[in-house]
Amino acid sequence: MGAFTQALGESFHSLPAPVQAFHSAGNRSFAGQADITRSRSPYGALILKLAGFPPAGSAVPVTVTVEETATAELWTRDFNGHLTRSTIRFTGKAGIIEERLGPLTLRMQLSASPKGLHYGILSASIYGIKAPRFLLPKSDTWETQDSAGNFHFNVTATAFLARRLIHYQGSLKPQ
Repeated sequence: MGAFTQALGESFHSLPAPVQAFHSAGNRSFAGQADITRSRSPYGALILKLAGFPPAGSAVPVTVTVEETATAELWTRDFNGHLTRSTIRFTGKAGIIEERLGPLTLRMQLSASPKGLHYGILSASIYGIKAPRFLLPKSDTWETQDSAGNFHFNVTATAFLARRLIHYQGSLKPQ
């Protein structure tokens, strides 16, 4: 069973069909495009580099591949040749997942509704050192269904000293 289906339990079924398909159990792959803007501050650039986020661009081809293991989901996001890899696992607490992006680990609260899936950041650590609350990044991340019926993502992360770290949005279809 996938990390998201475990974390969300019965509320998983309230999600729009494309969001359910994206987070269903098993190995899967999706492709589409994304528009990406990044922080220009030195602090923001450092955080984004450590986490392996992609460079800025418009209509960037993107492929997301998810490999499910016994304990986690291994995600590979290919933004036109720039790979961002992460490991996502269910923490055992309802609605909470943990994502590791290089030395950055984010603990996130998931909220499911017929509108879509929302992510909120509960805590963050870099190289195992927990970030103080005032340095904690904030996320306004939604996964929904677009007007064409495809999976749509809209990821915004902000942080102290960097304001907006990154914003990327786009749509994906199953491969």
